[in-house]
Amino acid sequence: MRALQVFFCDIRYQFKYGFYFLYAIIAAAYIAFLYLVPPALQRPAAAFIILTDPATLGFFFVGAMVLLERDEGLHSYYTITPATVTEYVLGKAFSLALVSATAGTVIAAAVFGRQVNFLLLLTGLAVGTPVFTLSGLAVGTASRSVNQYFVFSIPVGVLLIAPTFAIFADVYHPAIEILPATQLLRVIQGALGMLLPHSLLLSLTGLFFWSLLAVWLTGRTFSRYLQKGGN
Repeated sequence: MRALQVFFCDIRYQFKYGFYFLYAIIAAAYIAFLYLVPPALQRPAAAFIILTDPATLGFFFVGAMVLLERDEGLHSYYTITPATVTEYVLGKAFSLALVSATAGTVIAAAVFGRQVNFLLLLTGLAVGTPVFTLSGLAVGTASRSVNQYFVFSIPVGVLLIAPTFAIFADVYHPAIEILPATQLLRVIQGALGMLLPHSLLLSLTGLFFWSLLAVWLTGRTFSRYLQKGGN
């Protein structure tokens, strides 16, 4: 219940700083771009766009949110609130997952309509997005300024997603397939009706365990951060 309260508080915070408005503009730009892409390339292009939305925007947005909260002095109150660190982390992860899942679904619906498996797409984004947003949260709590955040976040973001881009060059390797970004890409491709090299169940299961690991690691990082006074 307290995690749900954190979730709704985060949504109000995102509205306050225009995150939803910014996402709407970005989604509209993506849709316009996809209509200009040749039909044969639309699905690969859409899979790439929907992947990079949670994997990059969600990653960087959560870091910006953490720095904004710190500047407003909100983190100094978390040690006296009834919500636990895990509840805070879950609320933050799923509030941004909602944004990414909504944006990805709107993009897919606008371009492909009923040809999309929306249940699969929403499930994949809901389960997979927290891996990236929580990574951004961990980097944000370790950063002292916006400049330092970008210094830290760029290499972390590259490590998270860059190897997966090899898939678009028709490169297949088991080491790439186990990465969270690749597993999320496979779910998105499946939802868009593209052929896959293995069962979707493997990708969904992998994303679930990656998300559990991200919650645990970020919880530890954020606990240490709060013990230092949230500064």
